[in-house]
Amino acid sequence: MTDKKTEVVKELEKIHPCDLSVGEVAQKVKISDPTASTYLRILAAEGKVEISRKVGNAVFYRSKK
Repeated sequence: MTDKKTEVVKELEKIHPCDLSVGEVAQKVKISDPTASTYLRILAAEGKVEISRKVGNAVFYRSKK
């Protein structure tokens, strides 16, 4: 896992069982929204995070801890 990908997982684990939007993850880890979105999709495919809800165009993720 890349360092930033690990940071994404750690941020979501910190606030479990709450969730964060793609934009909030990007802000916390200091990466762009598209990069955060890509990492989150990969992590979801790996079973490390899950989509918790969708509000309009915003997608929220949480740790599968």
